[in-house]
Amino acid sequence: MMRLMVGVLFCLLPLFAMADAFGGRPVTLTDGRTDPAAAPLIVALHGAGGTAANMQRKTGFDAIAARHQLVIAYPNVERRRWRDGRDSDDATDVAYLAALIEMLIADGRADPARVYLVGHSNGGGMAMRMACDRPDLIAGIAVVSTNLLTAYPCEGGTSVPAIFFHGSADPITPAQGRAEDHRFGGAYSVARTLEVWATRNRCRQPTLLQSLDAVDDGTTVDLIRYAGCRAPLVHVQIDGHGHGWPGTRLRPLRLLGPATREVDAAPLIWWFFDKM
Repeated sequence: MMRLMVGVLFCLLPLFAMADAFGGRPVTLTDGRTDPAAAPLIVALHGAGGTAANMQRKTGFDAIAARHQLVIAYPNVERRRWRDGRDSDDATDVAYLAALIEMLIADGRADPARVYLVGHSNGGGMAMRMACDRPDLIAGIAVVSTNLLTAYPCEGGTSVPAIFFHGSADPITPAQGRAEDHRFGGAYSVARTLEVWATRNRCRQPTLLQSLDAVDDGTTVDLIRYAGCRAPLVHVQIDGHGHGWPGTRLRPLRLLGPATREVDAAPLIWWFFDKM
């Protein structure tokens, strides 16, 4: 597996021009390919206050890249918060991510038909915004621990395959949503978020696919698939889970609430992208 850190200290690498094009933002790439053919690309977006390195460590996507010959990009955002639409219509990060994806396609790493965005918290909001603003680039998204923003709901538009993960004990993105004057900004409820996405993807009713309760950790999981969709839609509802990444490789933080061990988000996300 080849790992490249794009940045000033790595100016001799072939991807140096990409760092220059993105204003010096470092991007960590994990390349699991064993041949030079273009591969599926996952762009993994960290949450507010997080980093690409933290996202890389906690998700376990590198192991999946090696097993399935994927390319994973872990970008860092300026000021450690993605412009997901909660404050303004500033599209700087939309342009940045689009340029990153287009560069990885142009240099032969990424298959343009298989580009996926995964986001945790604020990163999930950014993944939804990309699906709204640039659905032409995106084959699917995975949204973990966040809901649609009331300031940027993006109702209607192109159908985009999506898998959502929500914890019922999330103290930062509560299931009932957030008020407009909340310090993190207003957000829809889980139910309303899924309703909007089901309408967007032309889905009918949700159907329980599987329930999980194999670990004595105070959490249970319902895997719900929507029927009759133009683009697939899956909801992973985790009862008793907080705001952290499900199945994190890192020690969960108390302020994020309880953590599930029933489900590991990364392999489930790849299953969805690969099988949809």
